[in-house]
Amino acid sequence: MIKRYLFVLGLSIFTLVAFATVAAAKKPQFLGVMGCKCHKDELDEWTKSPHGNAYKVLLEKERSKAQHKAMRAAGLDFKKDYNKDEKCLPCHTVGFGEPGGYQDEKSAEDLRNVGCEMCHGAGSEYAILHKEKGETFKKAEAAALGEIYPPKEDVCRKCHDHKDSPFNSKTDKKYMFNFEEMIKLNKAWHKKFDLKFKHE
Repeated sequence: MIKRYLFVLGLSIFTLVAFATVAAAKKPQFLGVMGCKCHKDELDEWTKSPHGNAYKVLLEKERSKAQHKAMRAAGLDFKKDYNKDEKCLPCHTVGFGEPGGYQDEKSAEDLRNVGCEMCHGAGSEYAILHKEKGETFKKAEAAALGEIYPPKEDVCRKCHDHKDSPFNSKTDKKYMFNFEEMIKLNKAWHKKFDLKFKHE
């Protein structure tokens, strides 16, 4: 009786571990910005944007005088590098601390900055769909594989006006995040390029 119980218990544990492993394998992984290089116009625009240069703000030698001034006003040491600060990295890198995401300075450089996948979701699954189906994929298919399009307010608020950020509305009302206004300011990320195909 005890042997049978142990066998059933062992089989149950094995089954749970197997399901957990399969579920983890199915979770989309981060590709980095170069995984999105087919979107050349968006990528070119992004490289010039504040999102495309968000990692530089963590480095003292890369900051502008205006950024130094803002940091001083927020009570931060503007002479310090923050590229190892775990409170800063989630909003200045892609997928910090998650499988396939940015871990540390040894991570792929294209996981630095507020990359495509910060707004559109980890791309390993929907990138395959885009490649396989080209212009014929449906938005619902891509969404089922983790693509967020268009980006939603809760995605932006993970960083903007976050309680851990010294640049939030409690520090100064000028940092109040208005989603409707911000999505109009496409210079902050990249220009909106109309979809060539509807993908309905």
